[in-house]
Amino acid sequence: MLEQPVVLAYLEAWKKGKTGFPIIDASMRCVIETGYLNSRLRAVLVSFLTHALWQPWQSGVYHLAQQFLDYEAGIHFCQFQMQAGVSGIKTVRIYNPIKQSKEQDAEGVFIRQWLPELAYLPTALLHTPWEMTVMEQQMYHCQLGTTYPLPIINLKPALKKASELLHAGQKRPTTSKRKTKKNTTV
Repeated sequence: MLEQPVVLAYLEAWKKGKTGFPIIDASMRCVIETGYLNSRLRAVLVSFLTHALWQPWQSGVYHLAQQFLDYEAGIHFCQFQMQAGVSGIKTVRIYNPIKQSKEQDAEGVFIRQWLPELAYLPTALLHTPWEMTVMEQQMYHCQLGTTYPLPIINLKPALKKASELLHAGQKRPTTSKRKTKKNTTV
């Protein structure tokens, strides 16, 4: 197993919906408020924690268990482990939160509902608010780092590192000899 130290700042930002990635933050705030989240957004939350932030799956499993109204231990732990890529029985799916945001919430209805601080952003900036200029931040009443957090990680290298490490881990002799597919970023 690959060593993954818990970075408390990452974990707390994820738990509070303050990562700087709108689909992640909206999803977390939604599940905290309603107790529900669709299966794709559940997978995106877990993937972000375990792949983009490179945190051990155990650091987030209980937090989400406490949020879900439909929590069932026999399902929740298996799904969490599978999405984290530690079960050894499925293709590891590393979800890109920007790509998923644009695909799952193209018009930004969900994000605007759960992140009112981003409500006035045009859709072109909603999925990547860190791309706003200073003038746009003033125009849309959204000061990055104050009104809404800057991204807590540099996403592209984080996802690349996760893919490389997980793929290397699958090649280790101690890893199950079951046939596994290569990691995919979706």
